[in-house]
Amino acid sequence: MKHTKFEWMPLYSYLDRTAITAHLSDMAAQGWMLEKIGGWNWRYRRTEPKKLRFALVFFPASQFDPGPSEGLETYRDYCAAAGWQLAAEASQVQIFCTGDETAVPIETDPAVELANIRRCVKRGFVGSYWALLALSLFQILFQFYQIWTNPVDTLSSTASLASVLNWLPLDLLIIAELTRYYRWQQRAKAAAEDGAPLPDLKSARWLNMLVMVWSCVIVLWLLTSYWDSRGMFLLMAGMLLYMGLMVLLANTAKDAMKHLKAPSWVNIAVTYGILIALTVGFISGLTALILRNSGSGWLEDHPPTETYEYRGMTWRVYRDDIPLCIEDLMETDYTQWSTEARMNSSFLLTHGTYTQRPRMDALDQPDLEYETVTVKSGFLYGLCKKDFISWVERHNHGLPRENWDEYRLIDAPAWGADEVYRLYCSGKPSNQFLICWPDRIAEIKFDWDWTVTEDMMSTAARALRGGI
Repeated sequence: MKHTKFEWMPLYSYLDRTAITAHLSDMAAQGWMLEKIGGWNWRYRRTEPKKLRFALVFFPASQFDPGPSEGLETYRDYCAAAGWQLAAEASQVQIFCTGDETAVPIETDPAVELANIRRCVKRGFVGSYWALLALSLFQILFQFYQIWTNPVDTLSSTASLASVLNWLPLDLLIIAELTRYYRWQQRAKAAAEDGAPLPDLKSARWLNMLVMVWSCVIVLWLLTSYWDSRGMFLLMAGMLLYMGLMVLLANTAKDAMKHLKAPSWVNIAVTYGILIALTVGFISGLTALILRNSGSGWLEDHPPTETYEYRGMTWRVYRDDIPLCIEDLMETDYTQWSTEARMNSSFLLTHGTYTQRPRMDALDQPDLEYETVTVKSGFLYGLCKKDFISWVERHNHGLPRENWDEYRLIDAPAWGADEVYRLYCSGKPSNQFLICWPDRIAEIKFDWDWTVTEDMMSTAARALRGGI
């Protein structure tokens, strides 16, 4: 027979006192007495079934205090004298019980009770929620700034989109909870002025559950998205493990300091010191892992097929399939190319970056690089095109117009595109083109020494228009 029972309780609001105390009375009637309350679960011990009344009250305290303050001890003594015994406590929340049906309620002055609740909630719930809201809004605004300034890379990144999608429901939860609390506070103030009992703030259990489920879905989405990407998958898994370890060790240290009766400032120093040390250790370990395995290909999605030494440095060679090769554009006897493809894809964009380069000991051979973007949501097309155009113009500020780098619209029917732009550097045409098809954008940089013919354009168009 089990003598201990745990209950998952993070979906309850402590201001939903009637629901909580009624639940605790039902548990006591079933032979389960509350023993400890925590952030994620409540612990019960098996006892004889009893008919008990419970009361949940607030008292200003710190979670880092080694024991109850002098004022709290006095408060508990008054409660005991009135027939109420302490069942469990967690920082500023005190839960009492009594078997005396005639025992006087602990809280008899609504105005004093409201003042107590406001002090406790302001220090814990409200303060932490406003801080978390500020942090999450900063994260969302930063991601929107990235979308505006670097839309192609950001919108094709599953991690960037997941960051926004993960923070948004949390923001909605925080705003909803703060709104509910401030509305409750107005009703409670009115009740206190009339000398009436304070109303309860009902738990929004369905909303909390929805946010938790949504967050789990986002995490699973990220992990499955990076399943084939060894480096990113390990990074995501490592971060999740790190966050779990950080919370576990910090809470364990805090409880150990309280058990040892350490002063609150010592407990705070040790707890936050552990958090800082773990953060520094995680970042240092991650950096060391990356540096140690740099060039080995172990953390790469597609490691190089071979490496070679040239002038004291190690160079990588890739053999990725790419849609357009130099051999498609001109005749060449050279075969030692390195062809590399980098892909990022989301439900909004697919972005491919491709290069073909000779070995470092054959730099007289040409090279080729290009990017392709498939725009899956048409409203993003203009933003993506602007990204390519603004990128080449980023250094023009302060320069005379004749020294600008800029894309100019040209007439080049060989591309079979809606629009074709050519890059002009200081007024001179280069071999870099921006091609715009209805749902695809491509930017290609032919070798600077080539004379780009219409046949080259047609060949490149056929490959790039279907190159993703």
